[in-house]
Amino acid sequence: MSLGEKIREQRKQAGLSQEQLAEKLNVSRQAITKWEMDKGIPDVANLIAISDEFGLSLDKLIKGDISVKKKIIADSSAKKWHILVIVYLLAIVAYIAYFAVCHRILMIGFLIATLFMLFFELRIFIKERIYRQGKNSKEE
Repeated sequence: MSLGEKIREQRKQAGLSQEQLAEKLNVSRQAITKWEMDKGIPDVANLIAISDEFGLSLDKLIKGDISVKKKIIADSSAKKWHILVIVYLLAIVAYIAYFAVCHRILMIGFLIATLFMLFFELRIFIKERIYRQGKNSKEE
């Protein structure tokens, strides 16, 4: 049985609509539909939330689904890149500041693009941290 089939089965056993499950997991109804139709795989945080919601172990939820195992491995390595990208973008901002101060050259377009990407990466990083802290405090 695929992960999507397991999610659909558990949702129906719990008497929840896709919309209700989406609200409980803080995702869109479309995400639930995508997962149930095996057109997408929840990230690790959502897998944990699904497991908690239905009282299933992660092992029972994902066992036997190779694509989920690959996604989990990819997600864990992707988190390391967020910190590296943030450091890189901060270095670029420092480089732009150096040119602005020492050479009186302000690269405003480059600065705006870099700050946009920096805030985007920080938002992802902070959102993930807050989510993990919320989950950890609920467990305690």
